[in-house]
Amino acid sequence: MDNDNSYEVEPNAVTAELAAFLADNATADDVQALAFDIGIDPADLDGALSGELAASLVHVMAQRNELYLLDMALRDTWPVAYRAAFGDTLRDDATAGWADEEE
Repeated sequence: MDNDNSYEVEPNAVTAELAAFLADNATADDVQALAFDIGIDPADLDGALSGELAASLVHVMAQRNELYLLDMALRDTWPVAYRAAFGDTLRDDATAGWADEEE
């Protein structure tokens, strides 16, 4: 029997760093609120601790191919810490720039 793993996401450096950033900067309640704000039911996340919830949120967003939504939410929520940690890692020409950048 063939398993359909089309929604499987391989962990990579970016997703691991995003989860670590969230775990370091957010409480469990913060992660759940962030999930809700970007359209994820917090009850769908696995875990109870901030690190577990963060890893689950990043995994769900990667499965949905919507890491850009998480990128924007993190830039809005923790702009200084996020910019220091990631800079242009997730940005591309299709996303908006930093709020303090001149156009």
